[in-house]
Amino acid sequence: MAKQAIVTLAIGADYAERFERHCRANWSSYAKRHGFDLIVITEPLDTSERAKSRSPAWQKCLILDAPQIAGYDRVVWVDSDICINPAAPSILDGVPPERIGATDEHSFPSREARQAILESIIAASPESGDADKRFWRAWRDPGQWHTYWGLPSGQAHIVQTGVLVLSPLHHRSLLEHVYKAYDDRGAKLFSYEMRPLSHEIQARGLAHWIDPRFNALVWWLFLHQNASPDELPRFVQENYRRSYFLHFAGCAHLMPLVPSGP
Repeated sequence: MAKQAIVTLAIGADYAERFERHCRANWSSYAKRHGFDLIVITEPLDTSERAKSRSPAWQKCLILDAPQIAGYDRVVWVDSDICINPAAPSILDGVPPERIGATDEHSFPSREARQAILESIIAASPESGDADKRFWRAWRDPGQWHTYWGLPSGQAHIVQTGVLVLSPLHHRSLLEHVYKAYDDRGAKLFSYEMRPLSHEIQARGLAHWIDPRFNALVWWLFLHQNASPDELPRFVQENYRRSYFLHFAGCAHLMPLVPSGP
Protein backbone atom coordinates (compact mmCIF):
# COMPACT_ATOMS: atom_id res chain seq x y z
CA MET A 1 0.00 0.00 0.00
CA ALA A 2 1.31 3.43 -0.94
CA LYS A 3 2.57 5.59 1.92
CA GLN A 4 1.23 9.11 1.91
CA ALA A 5 1.83 12.17 4.07
CA ILE A 6 0.68 15.71 4.58
CA VAL A 7 3.72 17.91 5.20
CA THR A 8 4.25 21.47 6.33
CA LEU A 9 6.94 23.72 7.73
CA ALA A 10 6.33 25.65 10.97
CA ILE A 11 9.71 27.20 11.64
CA GLY A 12 9.95 29.53 14.62
CA ALA A 13 7.98 29.69 17.85
CA ASP A 14 5.24 31.94 16.49
CA TYR A 15 4.51 29.72 13.49
CA ALA A 16 4.72 26.51 15.50
CA GLU A 17 2.36 27.87 18.16
CA ARG A 18 -0.10 29.10 15.53
CA PHE A 19 -0.11 25.69 13.88
CA GLU A 20 -0.69 23.86 17.16
CA ARG A 21 -3.46 26.22 18.18
CA HIS A 22 -5.40 26.49 14.91
CA CYS A 23 -4.37 23.61 12.63
CA ARG A 24 -3.20 20.50 14.45
CA ALA A 25 -6.66 19.20 15.38
CA ASN A 26 -8.38 19.72 12.02
CA TRP A 27 -5.35 18.50 10.03
CA SER A 28 -5.08 15.39 12.21
CA SER A 29 -8.75 14.58 11.79
CA TYR A 30 -8.49 14.88 8.00
CA ALA A 31 -5.25 12.90 7.87
CA LYS A 32 -6.66 10.04 9.96
CA ARG A 33 -9.80 9.88 7.83
CA HIS A 34 -7.86 9.52 4.57
CA GLY A 35 -4.83 7.52 5.70
CA PHE A 36 -2.19 10.27 5.69
CA ASP A 37 0.67 10.63 8.12
CA LEU A 38 1.04 14.21 9.37
CA ILE A 39 4.58 15.60 9.34
CA VAL A 40 5.29 19.06 10.77
CA ILE A 41 8.89 20.16 10.22
CA THR A 42 9.94 22.76 12.80
CA GLU A 43 13.63 23.13 11.98
CA PRO A 44 15.11 24.61 8.76
CA LEU A 45 16.06 22.11 6.08
CA ASP A 46 18.80 24.45 4.92
CA THR A 47 20.83 26.55 7.38
CA SER A 48 23.16 28.18 4.86
CA GLU A 49 23.64 31.93 4.70
CA ARG A 50 21.65 32.01 1.47
CA ALA A 51 18.75 30.25 3.18
CA LYS A 52 18.87 32.66 6.11
CA SER A 53 18.76 35.63 3.72
CA ARG A 54 15.38 34.70 2.24
CA SER A 55 11.97 33.59 3.43
CA PRO A 56 11.61 30.07 4.87
CA ALA A 57 8.80 29.69 2.31
CA TRP A 58 11.48 28.69 -0.19
CA GLN A 59 12.28 25.59 1.84
CA LYS A 60 9.09 23.87 0.75
CA CYS A 61 11.19 23.11 -2.34
CA LEU A 62 13.44 20.91 -0.19
CA ILE A 63 10.84 18.76 1.54
CA LEU A 64 10.98 15.84 -0.91
CA ASP A 65 14.59 15.19 0.11
CA ALA A 66 14.00 15.70 3.84
CA PRO A 67 14.81 12.69 6.07
CA GLN A 68 11.29 12.78 7.47
CA ILE A 69 9.87 12.08 3.99
CA ALA A 70 12.00 9.02 3.17
CA GLY A 71 9.84 6.11 2.08
CA TYR A 72 6.72 8.11 1.16
CA ASP A 73 5.12 7.65 -2.26
CA ARG A 74 2.78 10.68 -2.20
CA VAL A 75 3.37 13.94 -0.35
CA VAL A 76 0.84 16.72 0.01
CA TRP A 77 2.45 20.04 0.79
CA VAL A 78 0.20 22.42 2.75
CA ASP A 79 1.19 25.89 3.98
CA SER A 80 0.93 26.21 7.74
CA ASP A 81 -1.57 29.10 7.52
CA ILE A 82 -4.28 26.79 6.15
CA CYS A 83 -7.16 25.22 8.08
CA ILE A 84 -8.42 21.90 6.73
CA ASN A 85 -12.08 20.96 6.82
CA PRO A 86 -12.05 17.36 8.15
CA ALA A 87 -15.11 16.57 6.01
CA ALA A 88 -13.19 17.28 2.77
CA PRO A 89 -12.54 14.45 0.28
CA SER A 90 -9.07 13.06 -0.30
CA ILE A 91 -6.96 15.54 -2.22
CA LEU A 92 -5.21 12.63 -3.97
CA ASP A 93 -8.33 11.51 -5.81
CA GLY A 94 -7.75 11.69 -9.55
CA VAL A 95 -4.23 13.16 -9.40
CA PRO A 96 -1.77 11.00 -11.39
CA PRO A 97 1.49 10.36 -9.44
CA GLU A 98 3.60 11.86 -12.24
CA ARG A 99 1.69 15.14 -12.22
CA ILE A 100 1.57 17.94 -9.62
CA GLY A 101 -1.87 18.61 -8.21
CA ALA A 102 -2.49 22.33 -7.70
CA THR A 103 -5.11 25.06 -7.96
CA ASP A 104 -5.09 27.87 -10.50
CA GLU A 105 -5.10 31.16 -8.63
CA HIS A 106 -5.81 33.10 -11.83
CA SER A 107 -9.34 31.69 -11.87
CA PHE A 108 -10.08 32.19 -8.16
CA PRO A 109 -12.73 32.87 -6.91
CA SER A 110 -13.86 32.85 -10.57
CA ARG A 111 -12.27 34.37 -13.66
CA GLU A 112 -14.92 37.08 -13.87
CA ALA A 113 -14.83 37.92 -10.17
CA ARG A 114 -11.05 38.03 -10.13
CA GLN A 115 -10.88 40.52 -12.98
CA ALA A 116 -13.51 42.72 -11.33
CA ILE A 117 -11.58 42.67 -8.05
CA LEU A 118 -8.34 43.52 -9.84
CA GLU A 119 -9.90 46.49 -11.60
CA SER A 120 -11.04 47.84 -8.23
CA ILE A 121 -7.57 47.34 -6.75
CA ILE A 122 -5.89 49.01 -9.74
CA ALA A 123 -8.22 52.00 -9.54
CA ALA A 124 -7.35 52.50 -5.86
CA SER A 125 -3.59 51.88 -6.22
CA PRO A 126 -0.97 54.64 -6.32
CA GLU A 127 0.90 55.57 -9.49
CA SER A 128 4.22 54.57 -7.98
CA GLY A 129 5.53 52.42 -5.14
CA ASP A 130 5.83 48.72 -4.39
CA ALA A 131 2.14 47.91 -4.96
CA ASP A 132 1.42 50.50 -7.63
CA LYS A 133 -0.92 50.31 -10.61
CA ARG A 134 1.73 48.66 -12.78
CA PHE A 135 2.23 45.92 -10.19
CA TRP A 136 -1.48 45.10 -10.02
CA ARG A 137 -2.02 45.36 -13.78
CA ALA A 138 0.43 42.49 -14.16
CA TRP A 139 -2.01 40.31 -12.20
CA ARG A 140 -4.60 40.55 -14.98
CA ASP A 141 -2.76 38.01 -17.12
CA PRO A 142 -0.74 34.96 -15.97
CA GLY A 143 2.01 35.62 -18.49
CA GLN A 144 2.46 39.20 -17.28
CA TRP A 145 2.34 38.04 -13.65
CA HIS A 146 5.36 35.84 -14.34
CA THR A 147 7.27 38.34 -16.50
CA TYR A 148 6.91 41.01 -13.79
CA TRP A 149 9.21 38.78 -11.72
CA GLY A 150 11.62 38.47 -14.65
CA LEU A 151 10.45 35.08 -15.90
CA PRO A 152 9.55 34.08 -19.47
CA SER A 153 5.97 34.70 -20.58
CA GLY A 154 3.40 32.36 -22.11
CA GLN A 155 1.77 30.82 -19.04
CA ALA A 156 -2.00 30.39 -19.05
CA HIS A 157 -2.32 29.86 -15.29
CA ILE A 158 -0.93 30.85 -11.91
CA VAL A 159 0.02 27.83 -9.81
CA GLN A 160 -0.94 28.58 -6.20
CA THR A 161 1.88 26.84 -4.34
CA GLY A 162 0.27 26.88 -0.90
CA VAL A 163 -1.09 23.38 -1.63
CA LEU A 164 0.71 20.91 -3.87
CA VAL A 165 0.18 17.20 -4.47
CA LEU A 166 3.63 15.75 -5.06
CA SER A 167 5.57 12.54 -5.62
CA PRO A 168 9.19 12.35 -4.41
CA LEU A 169 10.00 9.97 -7.27
CA HIS A 170 8.78 12.35 -9.96
CA HIS A 171 9.18 15.85 -8.53
CA ARG A 172 12.20 16.02 -6.22
CA SER A 173 14.57 17.28 -8.91
CA LEU A 174 12.13 19.96 -10.11
CA LEU A 175 11.66 21.45 -6.65
CA GLU A 176 15.38 21.37 -5.91
CA HIS A 177 16.08 23.07 -9.25
CA VAL A 178 13.76 25.95 -8.33
CA TYR A 179 15.42 26.27 -4.93
CA LYS A 180 18.93 26.40 -6.36
CA ALA A 181 18.36 28.29 -9.63
CA TYR A 182 16.26 31.25 -8.45
CA ASP A 183 16.87 34.00 -5.94
CA ASP A 184 14.39 35.84 -3.77
CA ARG A 185 13.20 39.19 -5.09
CA GLY A 186 13.32 40.57 -1.56
CA ALA A 187 9.69 41.51 -0.96
CA LYS A 188 6.59 39.65 0.17
CA LEU A 189 4.74 41.18 -2.80
CA PHE A 190 6.82 39.05 -5.15
CA SER A 191 5.39 35.86 -3.56
CA TYR A 192 8.75 34.32 -2.64
CA GLU A 193 9.11 30.93 -4.42
CA MET A 194 5.64 30.94 -5.97
CA ARG A 195 6.37 32.63 -9.29
CA PRO A 196 9.40 30.59 -10.36
CA LEU A 197 7.79 27.37 -9.12
CA SER A 198 4.58 28.22 -11.00
CA HIS A 199 6.62 28.85 -14.14
CA GLU A 200 8.65 25.64 -13.92
CA ILE A 201 5.62 23.44 -13.24
CA GLN A 202 3.84 24.80 -16.31
CA ALA A 203 6.93 24.85 -18.54
CA ARG A 204 7.29 21.11 -17.92
CA GLY A 205 3.60 20.39 -18.45
CA LEU A 206 3.20 18.91 -14.97
CA ALA A 207 0.16 20.76 -13.63
CA HIS A 208 -2.98 18.79 -12.83
CA TRP A 209 -5.68 21.26 -11.82
CA ILE A 210 -7.64 20.30 -8.73
CA ASP A 211 -10.81 21.70 -7.16
CA PRO A 212 -10.17 25.30 -6.00
CA ARG A 213 -11.80 24.42 -2.69
CA PHE A 214 -8.52 22.67 -1.85
CA ASN A 215 -6.84 26.09 -1.69
CA ALA A 216 -9.55 28.65 -1.00
CA LEU A 217 -7.85 32.01 -0.50
CA VAL A 218 -9.41 34.07 2.27
CA TRP A 219 -8.12 37.42 1.00
CA TRP A 220 -9.72 37.04 -2.43
CA LEU A 221 -12.93 35.68 -0.90
CA PHE A 222 -13.09 38.67 1.44
CA LEU A 223 -12.84 41.10 -1.46
CA HIS A 224 -15.30 39.11 -3.56
CA GLN A 225 -17.93 38.80 -0.84
CA ASN A 226 -17.53 42.39 0.43
CA ALA A 227 -17.50 41.24 4.03
CA SER A 228 -17.62 43.99 6.63
CA PRO A 229 -15.61 43.85 9.89
CA ASP A 230 -18.79 42.99 11.80
CA GLU A 231 -19.36 40.03 9.50
CA LEU A 232 -15.90 38.49 9.87
CA PRO A 233 -16.86 35.61 12.22
CA ARG A 234 -19.72 34.56 9.96
CA PHE A 235 -17.58 35.10 6.84
CA VAL A 236 -14.76 32.84 8.09
CA GLN A 237 -17.04 30.13 9.47
CA GLU A 238 -19.19 29.91 6.35
CA ASN A 239 -16.21 29.79 4.02
CA TYR A 240 -14.54 27.17 6.19
CA ARG A 241 -17.60 24.95 5.96
CA ARG A 242 -17.95 25.28 2.19
CA SER A 243 -14.20 24.94 1.48
CA TYR A 244 -11.86 21.98 1.76
CA PHE A 245 -8.62 23.81 2.66
CA LEU A 246 -9.07 27.46 3.73
CA HIS A 247 -5.90 29.47 3.14
CA PHE A 248 -5.26 32.50 5.35
CA ALA A 249 -2.29 33.93 3.40
CA GLY A 250 -1.98 37.55 4.50
CA CYS A 251 -4.93 37.04 6.87
CA ALA A 252 -3.53 34.78 9.59
CA HIS A 253 -5.06 37.03 12.25
CA LEU A 254 -8.45 35.61 11.22
CA MET A 255 -7.52 31.98 11.92
CA PRO A 256 -8.91 32.08 15.49
CA LEU A 257 -12.37 32.52 13.94
CA VAL A 258 -12.33 29.01 12.46
CA PRO A 259 -14.78 26.78 14.37
CA SER A 260 -13.19 24.11 16.50
CA GLY A 261 -15.41 21.32 15.15
CA PRO A 262 -15.81 20.01 11.58
